[in-house]
Amino acid sequence: MKFLGISGSSKLDSLNSLLLHNAFELLNKEHQWEVVSVANIPIFEQTDEEPDSVQKLRKKVNESDIVVISTPEHNHSYSASLKNAIDWLSIPLDKNPFRWKVVATMSASTGSLGGPRAQEHLWVVLKSLGAILVPGPEVFLVNADKKFIEGKLTDEVAKKFITELLNNSIILANAIKCGLNQKS
Repeated sequence: MKFLGISGSSKLDSLNSLLLHNAFELLNKEHQWEVVSVANIPIFEQTDEEPDSVQKLRKKVNESDIVVISTPEHNHSYSASLKNAIDWLSIPLDKNPFRWKVVATMSASTGSLGGPRAQEHLWVVLKSLGAILVPGPEVFLVNADKKFIEGKLTDEVAKKFITELLNNSIILANAIKCGLNQKS
């Protein structure tokens, strides 16, 4: 499977980027993965010209089997930079790369909740775009600034939940591929 991790943070060295890198390192070596940031996406404006950074991100989403989005929580929602990227990708509707795409979400936060409200808002938007959301388990990395040593995730319970989420993503993506192959 080909995984694309999208870090919803505007900081390149964010806890959410770190979480994605650590998550994908838990995968079997047979899987491919890449983590991208939405930090370089210009502010959305409805125009006929799509910026290069948006075209590249759209291509990466289209080419992936599974998208994993990790977002910080800002004011009880997901980040403005992630919303901006999703807004760009959602138009035009016929080019929306999230339709029938398997998407898993997670979040990392320095607080004691871990970002559940951000993920809830993100789920609503992704469902409206036709994404197939992985039903769980939910991954909220609380007190994330204390969960990494030299860039490595130390929370074994979090690793267990992340592994299960990624495995469920693979199961769902395989099921959809089988269904689509039988349909054609």
